[in-house]
Amino acid sequence: MSAAVQLAEQYFAYSNQSDMAQVETLFHQSSTYYSANLGFFVSKKAIIDMQTTFHSQYQTLHWTIDKVVESKPNIIEIEFSFEGTLQDGKTSKRQGREYILVYGGLIQHIAVGL
Repeated sequence: MSAAVQLAEQYFAYSNQSDMAQVETLFHQSSTYYSANLGFFVSKKAIIDMQTTFHSQYQTLHWTIDKVVESKPNIIEIEFSFEGTLQDGKTSKRQGREYILVYGGLIQHIAVGL
């Protein structure tokens, strides 16, 4: 397993723990993030702020990696399933696709929902 795949899997593991301090260590200062639902975020701080807000909407949340492929060196494609319980008790379930670009041993870009 490549270092890039390991980094992507670690990102999901920290996200499942809602450990934003550890998630933050995986990003470059200049990282970017795109979500089909939320739009663009530029900088590690903006990404962590967005993810902190997202996580705070849930009592519990969990992503499962259904499939992971390194389609090109340092470009990881992940098919995932998500399940969470919102603060109001409603359940949220969905499946999606996420692309993670690794550069210099850190996450440079994430695109979700393409």
